[in-house]
Amino acid sequence: MSLETRVLTGEALAAALEDVARLRILVFRDFPYLYDGDADYERDYLRAYQSPGAVVVAALDGTRVVGAATGAPMTDHAADFGAAFATRPEPLDQVFYCAESVLLPEYRGRGLGHA
Repeated sequence: MSLETRVLTGEALAAALEDVARLRILVFRDFPYLYDGDADYERDYLRAYQSPGAVVVAALDGTRVVGAATGAPMTDHAADFGAAFATRPEPLDQVFYCAESVLLPEYRGRGLGHA
């Protein structure tokens, strides 16, 4: 098993989005989320991570995406997330949304989240 983390950008990010979508559905399906997501919603949601300033860090076992951490400038993310900051003094262009960190259960406890 060859575990590594890699920041994904450009074509590498575009190529991994389907894997990240599947991973989110799998991990969030379990308790406590009980998420019943679908690939179409995930594709749309993950578009925010193709914008400049966004980041996807993938945990890989060989070529298999087994984990991911995502973040994006709030201005590039869904408007409903930014709405929570409407009464805050911080301008949205100065808020970075650290979104999710998902990892398949069998890879937890190996330091990938810290990497």
